[in-house]
Amino acid sequence: MNSKDKLRGSTIGSAAAMLFALAALTMSAVRPAGAQDLTNVRFGDQTGSEVDYAAVWVADLNGYYKDEGIQLERKTYANGPAALLDLNNLDAVTAAIVPYMLFAARGGDVTMVMSTTKGNAPIVGKKQYTSVNQLAGKNVGTPGIGTIHDAVLGYIEETQGFKVNHVPAKISDVAVMIEKGDVEAFIGWEPASAAAIAQAPNLLHYIQQLPPIANAESLELAFRPAYIKDHPETVVKFIRATLKGIDWIKANGPEKTAELLSKKMNDPSSYAINLEALQSVDLTKPLIDMPSVRVWLTAIAKQGKIPEDLVKDVDGWVGKYVDYSYLNKAQASLNN
Repeated sequence: MNSKDKLRGSTIGSAAAMLFALAALTMSAVRPAGAQDLTNVRFGDQTGSEVDYAAVWVADLNGYYKDEGIQLERKTYANGPAALLDLNNLDAVTAAIVPYMLFAARGGDVTMVMSTTKGNAPIVGKKQYTSVNQLAGKNVGTPGIGTIHDAVLGYIEETQGFKVNHVPAKISDVAVMIEKGDVEAFIGWEPASAAAIAQAPNLLHYIQQLPPIANAESLELAFRPAYIKDHPETVVKFIRATLKGIDWIKANGPEKTAELLSKKMNDPSSYAINLEALQSVDLTKPLIDMPSVRVWLTAIAKQGKIPEDLVKDVDGWVGKYVDYSYLNKAQASLNN
């Protein structure tokens, strides 16, 4: 190659590099307003729980997390205890107060930042049973010994003076297990319980749709303490988006909420199931209901699941694992 060819090649290369740089600058200049890199948050929930965590999924579908610069990476588990066992591979998790405190009793560390769900312990069974005490001596399925549902069932037995046989099983198997006669009923969550009834409507119904305690605490949003330490602002943003989801549910009611959840589930036919399931839960109170928490934790102590010393001061014990400061910041920012 002669000197002229070398010079021409060098000039072309420089021009191409300049054009590439200008194109990059132009793309940056015309980037849409509000566009940003999203922070990925590894979020754990449970199979068949879209209604239970409706505030989260409403917020996600309405873009509230993305507005806060957050992208959810959903990880689904069989139940709350299973999610907590994998907490080191999560940033945030939704589970029930009983699994959280069982986890704490065994040396685990987690920080609950708000409540997401009250109620959430429907008992589905054969239509021949019209009250829970008719299940005395029968096999009743639960999602696992460490779940709040098993604890609620135990509390019902204690207060109503009868016993059932607790049969741990997958909540997705409810209808099949009852049809086969493995169990007569199942205590679970939503919309999995409503879906079981829809799967076998001639056989199944709600024996009892709500727990026997008013305003019964069920589910909370929590984060790994190390994640909170490293990303405190992201925690506030996550809670703020979730609160916006709660506000949307309050403003739009169960019909529109059921419709949006069907979209999340990618199943338009689930609308009627979700609408029915929403009657099993209260999704609008972000503070943990301590009166019912005292009942549930005292119940699991009597059931031998935790040492009784831990429930001598339930509020003090639970308080070690609750931090409302991030919720307070999120609420204050929404009110400004």
